[in-house]
Amino acid sequence: MPKKLLRIIDPASFLKSKISYRNNQRKIADPSPIIINLEEYEALRLYYYTKLPQSECAAKISVSQPTFSRILRAGLEKLTQALVEDKDFEIIGGHVSYEDWFGWACWECDNEWQTESIPKFCPKCQSSKVYKLKKMVTHFS
Repeated sequence: MPKKLLRIIDPASFLKSKISYRNNQRKIADPSPIIINLEEYEALRLYYYTKLPQSECAAKISVSQPTFSRILRAGLEKLTQALVEDKDFEIIGGHVSYEDWFGWACWECDNEWQTESIPKFCPKCQSSKVYKLKKMVTHFS
């Protein structure tokens, strides 16, 4: 069984999961639509829509830059296939689970960490500008 990987997906992207995009030329739904998973959608959104460098995109979803590049390529190939072959495509979550992540972050260095106690200083830069952080985290298997 593959190891579960921690990936961070923007909460707005969750709204895109389980959405079907249909070719208007066809009267009935495509019986075999192209499936784009949520991770590939997020990679496409981060790189092509927000125009961030791949290294920053990879950091945002908690993967290495080479892994991000593979995810991005897979999503782009699927989307291109759907466009060229006039196929419907769907964005689905795949094997994912979602949970809230609670912790702390620093305004100065963007460091994020978890601790039971209320911190007075950032453990990375020692800044006193820390704040409570909550975000949604996705687990892909």
